[in-house]
Amino acid sequence: MAGDYLVDGARIMAMRRARGLSRRVLADLVGCSEEWLRLVEKGVRPLDRLSTLMRIAGVLRVVDMSELVGGPIALPAVSGPAGSGSAVPGSAMAGPGGHAGGRSGGADEMGLALLFPRRPAEGEAAAGVHRVRRHVTAAWEVWRRSPRRYTELRRDLPGLLLMADATAREPDPAKAQAEAGAGVELGRVYRLFATVLRGCGEHALALLAADRAVSAALGDPSAAALARAETAEVLVRLGRPADARRVALTAADLAAEAPGPPGVGGARTEDGPERRSAVGACLLAAALAAAAENDLLGAEELLNRARRLAGRLGEDRDDFLVELDLRAASAAVRVGRHRQALRLAEGIDPAHLSTRDRRVRQLLTLATAHAGDRDPRAAAALLRKVAETCPEELKHGARAVRLLAELRLLDCATTQGELRELTRLTA
Repeated sequence: MAGDYLVDGARIMAMRRARGLSRRVLADLVGCSEEWLRLVEKGVRPLDRLSTLMRIAGVLRVVDMSELVGGPIALPAVSGPAGSGSAVPGSAMAGPGGHAGGRSGGADEMGLALLFPRRPAEGEAAAGVHRVRRHVTAAWEVWRRSPRRYTELRRDLPGLLLMADATAREPDPAKAQAEAGAGVELGRVYRLFATVLRGCGEHALALLAADRAVSAALGDPSAAALARAETAEVLVRLGRPADARRVALTAADLAAEAPGPPGVGGARTEDGPERRSAVGACLLAAALAAAAENDLLGAEELLNRARRLAGRLGEDRDDFLVELDLRAASAAVRVGRHRQALRLAEGIDPAHLSTRDRRVRQLLTLATAHAGDRDPRAAAALLRKVAETCPEELKHGARAVRLLAELRLLDCATTQGELRELTRLTA
């Protein structure tokens, strides 16, 4: 492979032959010329377009894209001081279109950061777990509260991943305890990758990120459970609700049964609110998966289990119950009970919707329920509120984009003006 190319063409050729595919067949399935593919396999031409790479990986049934990579890989097009060659939280990642954090460019940068992780340069010092934790927590707050969350996180997450990965790879044996914490923080970064990518409909990449979040967090039962809950959420979006329910319920059981941290005299302590919250997140993901399978009774049973668990959460109880109500309304939408979804979503106290993310999810659930209940005018009005709450949602959020497209197809005279204005906002 040429040293500057992202993908090892020889590996593509080996995998193609292992699958019993000729070069012409693979080219036809991918939608490229046989000659172009030959040059890629020989290392003469680069393969650095994420969309083409995803098509090749799909045909070759590659689960982990890193299988296509050979040797050290550096992300291209990192903006900043000339020759700096590094990315840190706050740096702008320039997309193929030449602008930072653009609709397609930002997604490509996040995808490239996942598929071809850049390793820290030799001698580059790790940031330290406490500093990484501060940056990761701040990034999660951006997702929950910022009106420009897609743009900001697409710009910052690749650099944050590099920082967290470098800290998790700290070789000093004296820092073993810190390394465990660094693994948890690396898992939180991957989980945020998955959440953002799921939000904008990049579900294949989101699944890869969620899987890496699980691997990074395996030393911590609570963190691993949250990563598996995110995996289940992605699987639901990929149309695999049965797998999602299995993953979520297994994660809930593993987290509940795992021994707590050592206490006085080496005895294991009882699990605390953090562990119970993680179990609750798994139950909520499993309930959503059951609803996606049209299993209303199963979804209600899982929601009830989560509700009983809420009584043991202490000061986190109210926060968890708001999340539970949001999931219950989403589950009702999925099984076609739109009136029930409206009652559940409208019944949430606005004072408890303390983050922009929760407000957006409530509004989108209400809008989807109104659309399902054949009230496009109310749905369009709620999409307007979504745009006011988080201006980027109608441009980057998969749920909002899909609902807006559905409303355009209804040809309803009472909503034409509103939809034209909403369409203008997405331009």
